[in-house]
Amino acid sequence: MKQRVTKSYRPWIKQINLILAFILLVALSYYSLIFLSKVQYSKTANTYLSLMLFLFFLPTILSWYGFRLLCIFLFVPINAVFSLLISYVTQSSSPLIFIPAQVILCVLLLYLDQKKEAEMIVYNVEIEKSINEKNDLELAFKDEGTSISVYFEKYASYYNLRNLASDFSTTLSLKELSSMIVTKTMELISHGTRCLLFLADPDHATLSLVASRSLEGEGKRKQKSGDLFDYWVLRNRQSLIVTDTQKDFRFDLAKSPPADDVRSVIASPLIHEKKVVGTLRCNSLKPGTFSTDELRLLDAISTLASSAISNSILFQKTEELAIRDSLTGLFVQRYFMERLNEEHGRSLLTHAPLTLLMCDLDHFKSWNDRYGHGVGDYILKQISETIVRKITDGIAARYGGEEFSILLPKQSAEQGMLIAERLRTAIAELSISLRREVIPVTISIGVASMPMDTLDAQELIKIADQRLYQAKKTGRNRVCGKE
Repeated sequence: MKQRVTKSYRPWIKQINLILAFILLVALSYYSLIFLSKVQYSKTANTYLSLMLFLFFLPTILSWYGFRLLCIFLFVPINAVFSLLISYVTQSSSPLIFIPAQVILCVLLLYLDQKKEAEMIVYNVEIEKSINEKNDLELAFKDEGTSISVYFEKYASYYNLRNLASDFSTTLSLKELSSMIVTKTMELISHGTRCLLFLADPDHATLSLVASRSLEGEGKRKQKSGDLFDYWVLRNRQSLIVTDTQKDFRFDLAKSPPADDVRSVIASPLIHEKKVVGTLRCNSLKPGTFSTDELRLLDAISTLASSAISNSILFQKTEELAIRDSLTGLFVQRYFMERLNEEHGRSLLTHAPLTLLMCDLDHFKSWNDRYGHGVGDYILKQISETIVRKITDGIAARYGGEEFSILLPKQSAEQGMLIAERLRTAIAELSISLRREVIPVTISIGVASMPMDTLDAQELIKIADQRLYQAKKTGRNRVCGKE
């Protein structure tokens, strides 16, 4: 009874929150405009206006718990407008701080909502587990021919499902998480012979296999992409159960046979924020293996897995941003030094060569002084794109300012010199025009290699730097290595 009362009053609570938010927003806007029309700049007035801008957070919070989209597209822009207005009237930039503060507040509220939704998913799974257990026990008493061991197995499956959410939250590595998902699925749905996890590429509408688990003796999967069953789930955004693939009229196996010799299939979409991010699937070599109960169990696992996968993908993107230079897209110096130490150790163990290129743009300071930093940034981007195109098997980084470092694992000094010369030529041939004037862009490169020059990583950098200085000293736009 309590649950029904809560659901019936919830819409009223949202409407009340929205009405209060509108009233508060109108009142704050009215008093802000009156005060602005009479304000004379002083520290007291500035403090009062800052306090009033801080009060604008209240209608944002109230409207968020009423109607989220209305908060984002109405209340936040209005608050931003008042921040700009107050900043303009008071000739102070401090009110502008409240614009990103509003955005941060919305991000924080969204995070809290998602956290609450995850808790509700676990709660709903537990409720569904209890209902299913009750129904299963009633059937067990009615049907004398049903083995009690089957129901004990099902009870254990749903009991273990309750711990999945906490298990999935133990790692943010997509590889480890994917392996954990298919492993746990095989444990809970024991009748399957293979479990497959696919992730969707939103740009190309394709599915790629990221993890699989099978019974011993099943062999490896023939293909690494989804088949007709997976794409059916992706297109229809629905769960799928096929009791016999050879008799199901929905699928023409003659035109598009599955990657494996399967007879029974259950599959569920991984949906996060109304987008299909992948599919989770179980196969069997025998017909009629899976029931609707096992499909519901797979749906519950997919619901928990989708949020965990989305968090893992977001974490990977955040890590990528942390090791990439925001302007050029190349690796930052800190990450480059970590990779240098790794490749240095690998080179010592395997006796493979390792070559380092230290590069510096010629006359870059004069470009900045003459054309401005905007043009300088544009040139750096063009140079970085050229480096990415030409250095396909190396590790390129922005070492600092207009200086770049390129690590070439398993490349000898001779190979490094050839690569450096091709890079120098490509940059010299760049046509960068500004106001109908072609800007000549050249680069100087110093080359050092292991084991020819040294066996020490820091010494390798020092030697490459010295040869870069030599290239600069002897006329620029050249490559210098060991003579």
